[in-house]
Formats: sequence, C-alpha cells, structure tokens
Amino acid sequence: MSGGSMEYLYGKVSDVARNLERSRDPLRRAFAKHLYDVSRALHDIEWVDSCDYSPGDEGAAIRKCLQPDADLAVVVADAKECIKRLQALLKKRK
Repeated sequence: MSGGSMEYLYGKVSDVARNLERSRDPLRRAFAKHLYDVSRALHDIEWVDSCDYSPGDEGAAIRKCLQPDADLAVVVADAKECIKRLQALLKKRK
C-alpha cells in the first residue's frame, strides 16, 4: 500500500505554512516554521502507516515538534490513570 492513509494531510498543513510564512506578523511566520515540522512528522507517520517507511522512521520528525520528554509525560499520565483505576477496583473488593 502506498501513501494516503491520512489523505495526504501533511500536504494541507504544508500549504497553510506556506501561506503563513508570507505574513508580516513574525508570530505567524514562526508558527509557519512549526507547521513545516508538523507537516514533516505527519508525512512520516502517514508513510509508516502506509508501509512505505519502517516503523520508527517517524520518531525523529515527531520529536522535533514536541517538548523534550513529552512522550515520558504521556506514559506517566497513563500510568497514574491506571493506578487510580486499580485503586478504585481494589477498594470495591474490600
């Protein structure tokens, strides 16, 4: 299978970035740079999901869009939610 698993969303995001980079507003131009990074990450995700890239090939592009340790923060939040659910279930068993 080749491409299209997200209907080439990365191209639409890239188009928005192109429009914003022409702005006089420096904040919008800065956001355009971020959107180009997001577009690259979406491209790589789509290509992995479409089996054009190997699993994991999208990691560097995704990390470029995120704060350091963003993935760790998500896993910690998930773990806390699991602990909360486990405690609620254990409390019901008493």
